[in-house]
Amino acid sequence: MILFTIGYEGKNIEEYVQVLEENMVKVVVDVRRNPVSRKYGFSKTRMRELLALEGIDYIHLPALAIESERRRSLKTRADYNALFIWYENEVLDKEKISLGEIIDRILSDKRVALTCCEADPSICHRSKVSEKISEITTTSLKLIHL
Repeated sequence: MILFTIGYEGKNIEEYVQVLEENMVKVVVDVRRNPVSRKYGFSKTRMRELLALEGIDYIHLPALAIESERRRSLKTRADYNALFIWYENEVLDKEKISLGEIIDRILSDKRVALTCCEADPSICHRSKVSEKISEITTTSLKLIHL
């Protein structure tokens, strides 16, 4: 089984959907707190509609997000590392229901992608979500950042 992650930064909606289709993604799990964007197609309702046209389900799990206040002053790798340590301890360790929902979708749909804005997964919380899911699943799970 595979868990993908994808950020939409630097992509338009057509490119984003094309990447999902090329990788046969069946479910997109949006891990943004507030799924709004000035970029066409990346706000929750429109994204859900556009993905549905391609046969891709959309789920929004805001409980897995990081509040924007915590991200505002990030400048260095050390800042990100400190944020992710806090995130793993204070959010991920307590969000068993949301993580379980993703695992259930992986088990039933097989091809799930976590999404948010950030292009670089190394400075995005979706990489921590995917690592946590890989850690707690009992089946072998391959992580691919698109």
